[in-house]
Amino acid sequence: MLSPSASRNNGAHFAETAWSVVLAAGSLSESSATEALTELCQMYWPPIYAYVRQRGFNRHDAQDLTQIFFQRIVQDETLRRASPARGRFRSFLLGALTRCLADEQAYLRAVKRGGGAQFISMDEVASEETHHRQVTMNLTPADSLDARWAVLLLERALGKVRAEFSANGKEETFEALSPFLAGEKREISYQDAAQRMGLAMSAVKTHIHRLRRQFASAVRQEVMQTVSAPHEVDDELRQLRGVFVRLGQQHAL
Repeated sequence: MLSPSASRNNGAHFAETAWSVVLAAGSLSESSATEALTELCQMYWPPIYAYVRQRGFNRHDAQDLTQIFFQRIVQDETLRRASPARGRFRSFLLGALTRCLADEQAYLRAVKRGGGAQFISMDEVASEETHHRQVTMNLTPADSLDARWAVLLLERALGKVRAEFSANGKEETFEALSPFLAGEKREISYQDAAQRMGLAMSAVKTHIHRLRRQFASAVRQEVMQTVSAPHEVDDELRQLRGVFVRLGQQHAL
């Protein structure tokens, strides 16, 4: 079974959109549908885990509940009854999670840690827990979900851009220029990049401009996969930018 990190970095393996996988699963064979839905669960567990932790559950209970939630939506066909007409994909998942957490005590009694289908491992939870402590401690549960969701989309977009450069034999170019996607806080200057690449400063700035446009396009594509209509993309992007503004304000305190 693929790990979430492997799934994030393999855009070719997970080529369909979130909503299209959900809708297609209903017409697939049982084994193929389960595989598609399991892949979907592995992709989107970090925001769900972040939300559960912010609801006050400890690490182990949050892991149990996240496992149980995804096991439940696969087994009772929750996702197969979903529709893009209901809006954003993360909103749909949050609604299903809220219903699941309403019975959290019953679920925690019914399933022992390590039992049933395992969508995430303890090593993956440990990594996500570090991110949780660094980023979401002072956020509301809803904001913590949005923050992790935004980071996940950016990670997937960056992975796709990296894959495009790699496919064209330009891995070194991507590694040299990717620090400039991080905004103003970077440890490399334009001059450093020019020397590393053996290019003029003006050429490096042109490459960086193109890379940023390519990355912005990839982010839009990722967002389009999780909304119900193209006209919602700009609104979703504004909301996700707002998440990072709030995170920046939090870290400045």
